Amino acid sequence: MTGTIFVGFLARAIKFATVFIFGSTGETITEKSGHLNMGIPGIMYLGALGGIIGERIYLDAIGEAALNGFMVLFMPMIFAMLFASIGGLLFSFFTVTLKCNHNVTGLTITTFGVGLSCYFIGLIPGTRMAEAGLMIQSLFISNDFNWNGNWFGEIFLSQSLFTYLAIIIAVVTAVFISRTRIGLNLRACGENPAAADAAGINVDQYRYVATIVGAAIAGLGGMALEMDLYKGMFNAKDAVDSFGWLALSLVIFSMWKPSVCIFASLLFGALQVLPNFLSIGSVEKQIFAMVPYVATILVLVLTSIFNKKNAQPPAGLGITYFREDR
Repeated sequence: MTGTIFVGFLARAIKFATVFIFGSTGETITEKSGHLNMGIPGIMYLGALGGIIGERIYLDAIGEAALNGFMVLFMPMIFAMLFASIGGLLFSFFTVTLKCNHNVTGLTITTFGVGLSCYFIGLIPGTRMAEAGLMIQSLFISNDFNWNGNWFGEIFLSQSLFTYLAIIIAVVTAVFISRTRIGLNLRACGENPAAADAAGINVDQYRYVATIVGAAIAGLGGMALEMDLYKGMFNAKDAVDSFGWLALSLVIFSMWKPSVCIFASLLFGALQVLPNFLSIGSVEKQIFAMVPYVATILVLVLTSIFNKKNAQPPAGLGITYFREDR
């Protein structure tokens, strides 16, 4: 792999990593509260659908007029977060209010989100969506900018605003969870909800908010995939949910630490694009696609063997809390 190809490989890997950072950060927030939301793949699909609908509404409103950089980014982001947060709200309603099983509810949300999104995405016309996608990519640095062989600029400064936003959200989330009182309360709800309840913390409220906020952030990942990575050239067969499953794996791989999610996402992004930069057959490409899942299993095994407390999931993860049992 030559230097030029390697630079292109890293730049592409970062774009894929952006999607993973959004998804894994959102799910980490959710799991820190004690909710195991396996509906993230469907929620990311809902985010993609919302982003496409938001962009479509804006494009229909302006007609043939010139695109506005702020609105071309603002509209899909708002709709993506709105649609995804509805998925998080549904999950919270079933698991907190109705006390349903987390795994069953999450898989139901995934099935619902993927099916609904695939159907409606197929009905949305793509006119001018590619133009909007290209504008989103060039809002920070123009696509026409020539780096003249400057590898640092081409790798780290040629990304869309979504990449930098994803990193900022992950860092802020890490500080928020570990350094603030609300973050401490959130972790208490995930570790020992009965003790948190006895201390006056509203466990249900924290879990509702954490799940909805986490879903909204994950939804931005689905939108970034369609409007940035695919440049607005979407179709109903885009495997957005596959990125959601990898995002779930990333939470385990990064040991429930948002700051580690950034580097783990870069690794997963690199593995995602590496087969396209190598002269290998279809069988070898399928093997590369399995690597992130195998790596996640290895992390689970190693953390279980060494039994490191800071590498374990929240003690109350996936367990429905019944206040009367306290």
